[in-house]
Amino acid sequence: MAVLHHLEKISETVWELPPSFKQGMRVPARIFGTRSLIEGMDAGVFEQISNVACLPGIEGYVCCMPDGHWGYGFPIGGVAAMRVEDGVISPGGIGFDINCGMRLVTTSLTHADIKSHVPALVDRLFARVPAGVGVSGFLRIDKTQFREIMTEGAQWCVENGYGWPEDLERTEENGRIAEADPDAVSNKAIERGR
Repeated sequence: MAVLHHLEKISETVWELPPSFKQGMRVPARIFGTRSLIEGMDAGVFEQISNVACLPGIEGYVCCMPDGHWGYGFPIGGVAAMRVEDGVISPGGIGFDINCGMRLVTTSLTHADIKSHVPALVDRLFARVPAGVGVSGFLRIDKTQFREIMTEGAQWCVENGYGWPEDLERTEENGRIAEADPDAVSNKAIERGR
């Protein structure tokens, strides 16, 4: 892949595209993964992560996680921080895979306030924010329950203790598509979804 010769090795699992990679890049783009993972990524990952590095107000550097793959605007697995003063909120940060999305957090804390606490902060966020790591989750549901989830959406999660009512207020269509029809979904897709 042509882009690989532009990557600078930061460590065994951190690779960087410098701002000189593409005109308009404001910060470097860091890609996390072993050499074999990086070599296996599609070209769209590098194109998209370097595009993200061009956004106004971008802070530090943009990142792409080891599961990076071509997305809608950002690569799936892309991460970016924007300054409030001159940054943007990009709808391209939202994927078109099911359940892909972006989360926004604002705080008055500065980097100086938190820099000695970053490892603990990351560990706490990882423990509290669902990340979809692994091939199966903690919830075991049968086909009937899955069909209920397909029609009730996030309301099912709230009713079964996996969310809060205020989550629905912050989710498009209150986390439910009114026209959802489980009969239009193949058994194979249902099994994959379960």
